[in-house]
Amino acid sequence: MTYVGRCRVIVAVALFGLILTTATGCGWFSRSKAPSDTPDAAAQAPLPPASPAAPVVQPAPTPPPSLRAAGAQIADEAALKSLVQGKTTKDEVRERFGIPQEVVLSPGLETFIYYRERTSGWISKTSERIEMLTIRLDAQGLLKDFEYRFSGK
Repeated sequence: MTYVGRCRVIVAVALFGLILTTATGCGWFSRSKAPSDTPDAAAQAPLPPASPAAPVVQPAPTPPPSLRAAGAQIADEAALKSLVQGKTTKDEVRERFGIPQEVVLSPGLETFIYYRERTSGWISKTSERIEMLTIRLDAQGLLKDFEYRFSGK
């Protein structure tokens, strides 16, 4: 058997093994969980008796923060101009920019840090654009100041 023939056999066996482990749910690619020795505590807890006189009121679900599309900029000029010191609230910041990648807490100050790096290339990644938005909020949850930096295209 030639060298090329051996390589083809090795690749075919490796692909077959990958397909087999993915399909059967064993190995690294398993999506199944290990069996639990003890049942869930919630499953064991007794249910409260139903009372026809008192209806159960469920809290209103909170809407998820807006998500930025993949590859989109963190902020544009209009979004940054809408930030007003002493007036913009923490909830408004989360609504405009989504959930921050980092939150830094210090006495009397909360800092939201948003960053994004857009890369290109499959094997050798190259940074095309790096962005960072730092928003500082005072103890009352109002905007104290912010900083937006970027490099690249």
